Amino acid sequence: MKRRIVILIFLITSFSCFATNQEDDILIFNEDTIFLQIFLLEDLNLIDNPFGATRQTAPSTACWRGYRAVWRIQDNKLYLSRIIRCESDDKKGDENLEELFKKNRVAFEAKGDMIFASWVTSDMFLMNFSKAEYSDNTYLYNGAYEKKRKKEDALKLKIVDGIVTLNSR
Repeated sequence: MKRRIVILIFLITSFSCFATNQEDDILIFNEDTIFLQIFLLEDLNLIDNPFGATRQTAPSTACWRGYRAVWRIQDNKLYLSRIIRCESDDKKGDENLEELFKKNRVAFEAKGDMIFASWVTSDMFLMNFSKAEYSDNTYLYNGAYEKKRKKEDALKLKIVDGIVTLNSR
């Protein structure tokens, strides 16, 4: 009996080791393109997802959400500028942001074609990948899995209600 339990625990933990990295969201800041390991649009808990995507219709295991968000910082404010299809998706085209927010009954403030991300409050930290593997890319994430160390030393962006309050980049 103990042997069966040990085997069961081993199998369950083994499957979680093979999780697929998700396609990153993109943050455009000045002339830089930064890859986000956090998915800020999910904080809205949309009922109707971009492109009508569900886990069952996802284009690949690398894109369960079915979309990638493109963010932009202008005048120290964070904006959602586009929602694009995943690289693994055969289909092309962008989601209409205003229609998506109206369909989900989410109040929004538009600036041109962008939506002010007033719902976002987040500290974003530099991801520590090996330099050989990711020498040309910068990745930011929310630090949830960071080992204990002074986060102030690694803090890159602090956003409160869509406003960038600290930029140590």
